[in-house]
Amino acid sequence: MREKIWKGFGIFGMICLGLIIFSVLFKGLFVSFTRKNVPVYELEKGIIGTPLPAGVGTGKEKVTKEEGNLLPETTSRMIIKSGWLNLVVKDIVDTAQKISKFAQERGGWVVSSNISQSEKILSGSITVRVPAESFDESMEYFKSLAERVSNERTQAQDITEEYVDLQSRLKNLEAAESQLLEIMERSGTISEVLQVQRELMNVREQIERIKGRMQYLEQSVKMSSITVNLALSEELLPIPPAEKWRPKYVLLQTWKNVLDFWKSFSYLLIKIVVWAQVWIPFGIICVLIWKYWKKRKIKKG
Repeated sequence: MREKIWKGFGIFGMICLGLIIFSVLFKGLFVSFTRKNVPVYELEKGIIGTPLPAGVGTGKEKVTKEEGNLLPETTSRMIIKSGWLNLVVKDIVDTAQKISKFAQERGGWVVSSNISQSEKILSGSITVRVPAESFDESMEYFKSLAERVSNERTQAQDITEEYVDLQSRLKNLEAAESQLLEIMERSGTISEVLQVQRELMNVREQIERIKGRMQYLEQSVKMSSITVNLALSEELLPIPPAEKWRPKYVLLQTWKNVLDFWKSFSYLLIKIVVWAQVWIPFGIICVLIWKYWKKRKIKKG
């Protein structure tokens, strides 16, 4: 009986020791291998509309041809303009300040700004919002600040159809809300009132979502987004989507990844040395228990 107990303790100790060593050794390597190379710039993220739940008055009815043809007669097409620039400049900080000042003078604002330093080399990114009517002027001014324009990209997204569809859904939901209010007034029992109230809350939640989405689209149409990536040399700029051959840039990025790996590996070794005060005594105890159990087994045999 004692031999089984000692054997159980020995196996349990060896398993615990193995788990500790495994977690210490491979945690740092796993983080290093799975870490994604996140660029220093971030494009502004728009609000994504949440799908409407099913229920009374969901407003998902298709827009009729007559409803779709009404918008061009009353308002112009709704276009969201966006622009991206990769610029090689002499002074990153000064250029970013000029871009920010220009956007504010035109009635816009800075959405995000980031200047980072890697291996004592500066690079930066700035995203601004400018009025749609100043979009072309802003793009030309930002390009004039550069020694060289590495990449330029613009996008015009027509959201007229989506906006008309949201208007139709909102109209249907507001009609459903009115009907539910009338039903609530005629309801007699408490259970009926509570049921209608739940449906009413669901419809009102959908109405608020649609109104929020419509407001976001209206604001995006009025204010265009421009993202400018800044660097002292072309190799430090992000690779444009259409460009496929940049061996120097890939070489530099790969070398940087290798250095990051060895840096993470050195941190891992430090952790192993520090944790040695825990796993070495625990390992010695497990080994002694194992040897003791082996000796008892031999003596008994």
